[in-house]
Formats: sequence, structure tokens, C-alpha cells
Amino acid sequence: MDCPFLEQLMYVGDTRLQVLVTYAITRDDRLPRKALLMFDSSRVNIGITQSRYPSRWEQIIPPFSLWWVAMVHDYAMWRDDLRFVRERMPGVRSVMEAHLAHRTDEGLFRCIDGWNYADWVRSWRNGIPPTTEGISGVHNWHLIYTLNLWAQLEEAVGEPELAQRAARARDELVRIATERFWNEARGLFADDLTHEHFSEHTQCLAILSGCVDTEKQKRIASVLTQPNNLAQTTIYFSHYLFETLRVLGRTDLILKRLDDWYVLTRNGLKTTIESPEPTRSDCHAWGAHPVFHFFATLLGIRPAAPGFREVLIHPQLGGLSEAQGTLVHPRGEVSVRCRREKDRVQVEVMLPAGVKGTLVSGDTLHPIPDGYTRLEIPDR
Repeated sequence: MDCPFLEQLMYVGDTRLQVLVTYAITRDDRLPRKALLMFDSSRVNIGITQSRYPSRWEQIIPPFSLWWVAMVHDYAMWRDDLRFVRERMPGVRSVMEAHLAHRTDEGLFRCIDGWNYADWVRSWRNGIPPTTEGISGVHNWHLIYTLNLWAQLEEAVGEPELAQRAARARDELVRIATERFWNEARGLFADDLTHEHFSEHTQCLAILSGCVDTEKQKRIASVLTQPNNLAQTTIYFSHYLFETLRVLGRTDLILKRLDDWYVLTRNGLKTTIESPEPTRSDCHAWGAHPVFHFFATLLGIRPAAPGFREVLIHPQLGGLSEAQGTLVHPRGEVSVRCRREKDRVQVEVMLPAGVKGTLVSGDTLHPIPDGYTRLEIPDR
């Protein structure tokens, strides 16, 4: 719930990041489960969730309902409780069908009525990215990203036909979104159909969707990883930038983008703020997501299968010479220690009994048994 003074409400976009931090540091998932249930209960007549719930006044931020679907996917991966996931699937399908019903004759997604907030970018009015008659690159790629998660959820709960339908809708939207938003001269996806506006947000969601071809991804990366004039992510959406930098293998830039956090103590703060100054909230828990990224991105500990039944370890230390940490797992704990030595990295891993994993080093995959493993890999 954000925050103790200003909002005192639970918002979906905020909650997703807070729950990811929770999964990394505690096995107690009662609050994440309750959040998923309450948002599921908030759905309005068109099928999408409310932006915050419970609340005396109804507020609709349509993109936040897609983040709720992502929360269900997160739970399916980080916790071993497929029955609970199955119970959420009617709500997931309701949200996704509502979005698919808002496609134009051409096939692009047109924003659902409401506050189509994405991030507190100063050049965006009320946090809403630029659109052309309600059609936005940010929101189309957000939908594509979520369609991919929906397909994976349907596979996980044993509904291959519904997974295929989600994948078909994803592929159709990828085709038309690529055609209409890709700007060949700049090597970027535009925020609007007139190609006047460009943001980190659209590039991040496109890459995280897993639906951008290799050549386009390289061109986007060449801009995203250098000083640029794109509309930049702020504290909240930096989570998705950090996820993208992980995909691109540029976690060194995560440490360089933490200025908004480094300044907190110098300003006398002990909690994370909502957005860069002037901020309206001095205590906004969505800014805790670097805790998640320490474990899941720098140390690289993530689920490799639903229920966390397999573990993926892909260390990317960025500019750090050494890092170690222990992440909670449904069956115990996963501990990783990485230490740079010249052009090599010493990696020590401890997995719970009965849980196997994979260590990623460049293009090489090293199977890891349960218990203790020590490996030396190239420093890439």
C-alpha cells in the first residue's frame, strides 16, 4: 500500500514491483496473494481491473489491468501454487479480451477510456504518453508484452488451445505495430503514428516482449545504451529499463542510472520517493525495485520454469567486482556468490535439495545439480 500519508491505497502498477521484492526476500506470500485476489475482485463491467482497490472511489488506469496479468504470471513463476493461478485465469482472460476488443479495423490497439498513465515523465501530460487518436506505441507494445505472458500462463495451466489464440493475437499485433511504429531512420519505435515522439518506454516494452527481430534490437540497443534525447524512464518505470538492460547484457548501466536513489540519503530521506524532485510523495515503495534487481539481475537468480521448479542463474555484475546474496525459494534458499578475478568470474551456487538449475555464461549453459556447485566462467 502506498503511501502512509498521501495515497494510503494499493495500486496495481506499484504493487507488482513491491511483490517482486517480496518474492526475493521472504517466503511469506500472504500479502501478494491477497493483492492478486483483491484486484481480481475489482474488475468493472468491461472486464478490466480498477487501478486501486479497495477504494471508496472507482479509478480506472487501463494499463494497470495488464500489470495485474503480469502479477499473475509472476506468481505462477515465483511460487509453486498452480491451483491459485488457475483460479485467477477467468479474470486474466476477461482483462485480455477487453483489450483485444479495442483493436481498430487495421488491427492496432486503441486505448481504453480512462487514465492511460505510464510513467511520470515531465514532458507527458499527467503521465500519459503521446498518442495519435488514442493509439500509442507504448500501450501497443505493452499489450504485446502481456499477450506473451497470457500465452505462457495458458500453457502452464494446461490450456494449449487458448495459448495458441493468445499467441496468434500477439503475432498479429506485432506485425502491424512494427509496420506502423518502426522508424527506420532513427532505428527506434515511435510513441505515435506520426513519429514525432520517442521514449525509452516503448523501446523497453518492445524488447521485453521478445518479439523484436535481432537486427532491430541491435539498433535500439545502440541508442538506448548511449546518451540520447528519448523521453526517459523515472523511478517507477526504471524497473522495466533495468529488465531491458539485463536482456541486452548492459547491467553496468543500471548502476549508472541509480542517481535518483543515491540522492535520497543526502536529502535526509530514509524511504524511496515517488518521482524525481519535485515529488509529491516521500514514501513510495515502488522505488524499492533495485532490491529485486540485486538478486534477480546482478546475481541473476530467476525461475526457469513455473513454480520455480528449476532455477536460472545468469550473473551480470555490471561494474561490481564481487556480489553475494541469498534469495528465498519455495523449497529453501538459493545462494550465489560471484567474484571477479582478472578475466574470469568465480561463481559459487547453493540450491535447495531436489532443485536443479542452469548457469548461463554467454551462449554456454551449465547444468547445476542441487546442493553446492563451484564454477569458473569467462568475465563477459
